[in-house]
Amino acid sequence: MHGFESAGVWLPLSLVLLIASMSFWFRDVISEGTYLGNHTLAVQKGLNMGVALFIVSEALFFLAIFWAYFHSALSPTVELGTQWPPIGIEAINAFELPLLNTVLLLASGVTITYAHHCLIQGNRNGALYGGFFTILLAIVFTGFQGVEYSVSSFTISDGAFGSCFYFGTGLISAPIISTNNNTSDINNSNIDFPYWVTGLSDAESSFSIRVAKSTTRKHGIRITPIFSIELHARDRDLLDLIRYYFKVGTIIVRVRGGKSTALYIVHSLKDLKEKIIPHFVKYPLLTQKKSDFIIFSKVLRIMVKNKHLTYENIIKILSLKSCTKKGLSSNLVNLFPTVKIGKIIPILSEKIVSKSWLIGFLERKGNFYINIKEINNEIKRITAVFSITQHSEDTHLMSLIKDYLNCGNLKSVPTIPNIVNFVVYSTQDISHKIITLFNNCPLIGTKRFDCQDFSEVVSLMEKGEHLTEHGKKRIALIKGKMNTKRK
Repeated sequence: MHGFESAGVWLPLSLVLLIASMSFWFRDVISEGTYLGNHTLAVQKGLNMGVALFIVSEALFFLAIFWAYFHSALSPTVELGTQWPPIGIEAINAFELPLLNTVLLLASGVTITYAHHCLIQGNRNGALYGGFFTILLAIVFTGFQGVEYSVSSFTISDGAFGSCFYFGTGLISAPIISTNNNTSDINNSNIDFPYWVTGLSDAESSFSIRVAKSTTRKHGIRITPIFSIELHARDRDLLDLIRYYFKVGTIIVRVRGGKSTALYIVHSLKDLKEKIIPHFVKYPLLTQKKSDFIIFSKVLRIMVKNKHLTYENIIKILSLKSCTKKGLSSNLVNLFPTVKIGKIIPILSEKIVSKSWLIGFLERKGNFYINIKEINNEIKRITAVFSITQHSEDTHLMSLIKDYLNCGNLKSVPTIPNIVNFVVYSTQDISHKIITLFNNCPLIGTKRFDCQDFSEVVSLMEKGEHLTEHGKKRIALIKGKMNTKRK
């Protein structure tokens, strides 16, 4: 404030306006990027470029501050008394408050980096504690900085020294934040990412041909081919990676039936033709989903070749759609009686050529269970089970997985028709084959936390801890936070 008129009013007012504008901006960015799903690839590129330009401008700004300081300090002019600090100014001892504040600044960098890594790993408590201590250190730092300013014998208007001091100490006081993302994690892992994308798509994707009424179309219907992957909202990071890989599509977060999900969707004919179709031709699907993909590709070729669909082409597309799993609704059959209803062509799965495909598939289909049998509230038996559940039409594929892993058995589920399970009960097979697979090629999504807990239990069982009371209690605690019970 340094004696400037009304400075005591304008400074707090500026602070309030700054906090308000930041709050509204962050609110809008978060809502647009999550609930509204407006952060398309183009928007994300713009945001990334904006952040990059901001960092560059900050770096140049700090360069200017240091330049001004060294220009004046290394060659003081006559106006400064040819000495630095200038005559009449008593500099603050760098080994007192400035040293303490430097330690606090570096410590805040450590705590915020810890919070960031906890956030990436899904450790909510660690992220909260890291953020809390960062804020606490920031408050203490700001308090000491205020004390330092209040006891100094010069102001910001006291020549070059005052300007350099207050600009330097006021603007370079920012916590050090490390950067990390799942993309770099993949690049540093043993995962062949294209095959991983196909594996996840085999588990959760959909190749659909949407037919809707339209008053603007010649024959009263609109046909839209759509490729989509829908996961739980907590696995949105996986969809971000897929969109980063394809460089097309949009992610939408929505709530249905109290369940929050994230949907990756591509419906542009150009993007489907140039990105999605070539990928799955080069890295083919292995489940019966490949049948829908083949039909999807044929429909896309018709639509790309004939932008304005004739009645004959619409009949061809609807005939192809009737061969998909979702089939053709009775309304469309009545509306277009000349449509020929086809049959779904079964696909015989090929051999598994990449363990990365299997890891992508297990991101959604792998299950880690700890079964605890109790009698009279006393734990009598503990069993670790790894399983994969799939529709019985993919029984051949499940046999290929069984052969690839060289363990386990295939079982049907009497209570649930058309379901086949691949199950591994042997602790030795789980330890030396299943867990070894995930150690060499780790899971990326939230299921990796269940895998880590599962591995810990299997390790305890190998040591015989599941036979001791202490070990039983420890395993029960681990089981209590796995799968659906995980927060």
